[in-house]
Amino acid sequence: MNDSPGEESEADASSGGALAGRRGTVAKGLLVTVVLAAAIAVGAAVVPSLAVDSPPQPEFETFDPDRTVTEGLPSTGTIEPEPPVVPAGGTVVIDAEGADRSRLGPLSEAISKANHDVEYDPDRLESAIDGADALVIVDPDTDYSEDELDAIEAFADEGGRVVIFGNPNRFEVTGGALGASLAERESDLRGLGERFDLYFDTRYVYDQERNDGNYRHVVAAPPENASLTDGNGSVGDAESVVLYTPTEVRSTADADPVLVTGPNARTADSDTQREHTLAVRDGNVLAVGDARFIAADRYNVGDNDEFLAGVVEFLVSGDRDAGPGGGDDEEGGSDSGGVETAVGARDPA
Repeated sequence: MNDSPGEESEADASSGGALAGRRGTVAKGLLVTVVLAAAIAVGAAVVPSLAVDSPPQPEFETFDPDRTVTEGLPSTGTIEPEPPVVPAGGTVVIDAEGADRSRLGPLSEAISKANHDVEYDPDRLESAIDGADALVIVDPDTDYSEDELDAIEAFADEGGRVVIFGNPNRFEVTGGALGASLAERESDLRGLGERFDLYFDTRYVYDQERNDGNYRHVVAAPPENASLTDGNGSVGDAESVVLYTPTEVRSTADADPVLVTGPNARTADSDTQREHTLAVRDGNVLAVGDARFIAADRYNVGDNDEFLAGVVEFLVSGDRDAGPGGGDDEEGGSDSGGVETAVGARDPA
């Protein structure tokens, strides 16, 4: 028996309606995809390079929300170094090529309070440190040349103070009108580390229990009797130093730990809980596995200002006999405080 025309028409209409609905859904999906792709391309063209302060999150096999810290530490205080144990006057060179200089303002101001001048990013590092008392190296993305490494090593051997701030590997979003991509960036401290028997890990350290409201914002503390200078500059009062996505620093020599995590910290891609050393001192060299905590918006979180005061005291209390233009020149000092000067960028290796 044949279906009636009415029934056939109703079935066809139902089938056609469903097909039209599916086509409409597919069309909407394609439209959304095209719009999203266009938005990404436009965003990449407007922002060709964007630093991402968020390395890949680790997999927490035993994640417990009840153990996770959600409240941050207060941000108070200023960096107040004690009077230097050497005559006031001298120069601290800061090699921070590529870093936002405004973010280093509190550190520069504290060095000036210790009556030392600040010189940023010299054209020739060897010449600049020849007349300086201390050198600060902030997260270099290119390694130093052999001549520069020789000069830095000799500088420390002569009594000059060297402070190195490094970071773990991280990712940056780069791209243009045709698309965006993630590129890994790392501190290139291999050559410098080898000269001083230091190793900066490439992975970040995290702690679910002892942190500043984020498992990557690790709270560390100095071990008992830790000090950055002899008889002055003890960092024992800095019980809660917050480092932001730090990396572990290890020494193959006799370096002393200066900052250590709690026993529950882990390294990314590892589930082993243990203490991690985040800063060490070996004679005239201090190495810290984080360059973010010195920034203007982080330097006074927790006890960061207390620790950085100790760092400044370490910088200005060396016993190097500086060359021409350095701290031992009779006219080199200034009773009214240090002066900040800026030179060109360091020559590439």
